[in-house]
Amino acid sequence: MRPLRDTAMHLQQIEHRRNEMVSCRAQPCAHDLLYERCSMSTKQFKCLTNLARRSLPLLMALALLPAAAHAGSASTFTLNLNAYVANESDNTVSVINTLNNTVTATVTVGSSPDGIAVSPDGTKVYVANASSNSVSVIDAASNTITATIAVGNTPEGVVVAPNGTTVYVTNSNGNSVSVINAASNAVTATVPVGAGPDSVTITPDGASVYVANTSDNTVSAISTATNVVAATVPVGSGPFGLVADPFKHQVLVANSSSNTVSIIDTDTNTVTQATATGSTPTAVAISPAKEFRFGFVTNFSDNTVSEINPNNGAVLGTVKVGANPFAVAISPVLLGVTANSGDNTVSVINPLNGHVALVTVGNTPVAVATQPLRY
Repeated sequence: MRPLRDTAMHLQQIEHRRNEMVSCRAQPCAHDLLYERCSMSTKQFKCLTNLARRSLPLLMALALLPAAAHAGSASTFTLNLNAYVANESDNTVSVINTLNNTVTATVTVGSSPDGIAVSPDGTKVYVANASSNSVSVIDAASNTITATIAVGNTPEGVVVAPNGTTVYVTNSNGNSVSVINAASNAVTATVPVGAGPDSVTITPDGASVYVANTSDNTVSAISTATNVVAATVPVGSGPFGLVADPFKHQVLVANSSSNTVSIIDTDTNTVTQATATGSTPTAVAISPAKEFRFGFVTNFSDNTVSEINPNNGAVLGTVKVGANPFAVAISPVLLGVTANSGDNTVSVINPLNGHVALVTVGNTPVAVATQPLRY
């Protein structure tokens, strides 16, 4: 399996970039239609709507803190509003404050950081270093490395269990997943999976880990109780990124070579639907808010992000971002964050109005993570 920097070059060859970028919000969304239903004057409504849109991230952060802290341990839980970006070519992680879109720290990690994940309590960041066969553990409060864990051959993806006790790392050239005890930072098991495992996700109940096997067009479903593959699910061509739905029993898979998103029913481990996206989809993310459901898919060859309905994968609109968006995350305050590997930037997307802010980071950003919450 190629390192991601080589894969990025390969993906560029899959399809030529479109000459014209798809314009933002090609189709109307529900909040746009509200203008037609409001009884107040258009001027008043637009004024209130614009105020709400500008204030949403801060208001969401303030509303989230008590509920999220109650859900976790009061002594360890931190509402972490940073985005963490793995810069593959300069062996660093950029720390971005998503409320003001500034880089607040740059952390040196292992060689070729290709995957990244934040612990549910917001206190730790795990980085998969593909060329040094290790995982760096970053203390989120101090932005310092507290541990380096040896794993398998070419670690690419990483995810933390909802209870924070276990970390799962895909080893692309080892066709395996390393299972790490988060308390001891020791590898406790190695699980064989399909060919070329890349991205990894875990269900909200922590019962199953799903792995995208890019080289054999399958997804492995691992039982976390036994650390054994319980099912192998055929999906589209070149499955690259995947995410477990925070609120439904399903996993969405971005198939980079077939330009589709597959939806896997996690109760039956079968594909229930496959929906067309943009060109070369490489990653997918779903909003953590139950009452505001949406998803984002990065289209590597289009330089765009598709906004999707996570219930069925249908594309609702398209937003232009930086060059070659490789990864995407959605923050606790519902901002989309894409790692644009082609121009060393991160795009921060406001889903309510489609506004995109551009932040310069390190060289070849290929992964991005935010704190995984549900509310």
